Amino acid sequence: MTDAEKFWAALNTVRADTKCFVNGKVLTEENFNNNIQWETGVDSNGMAITTSTCPHSEITWTKVKAEMDKL
Repeated sequence: MTDAEKFWAALNTVRADTKCFVNGKVLTEENFNNNIQWETGVDSNGMAITTSTCPHSEITWTKVKAEMDKL
């Protein structure tokens, strides 16, 4: 399983159906904080509205990393 597959599987375990876009790898807390754009909605043109701050309190690097380490 690749690092990317582990990240997506772990994220889905922590909170299913989370929508985000990743630019690069997510192997460290710094990557987690800087390489992800979290989808918070859709505008009137159908384009994703995103933020660099995770809007889901249950998703933390610690939880995602713990799940990744299990894989």
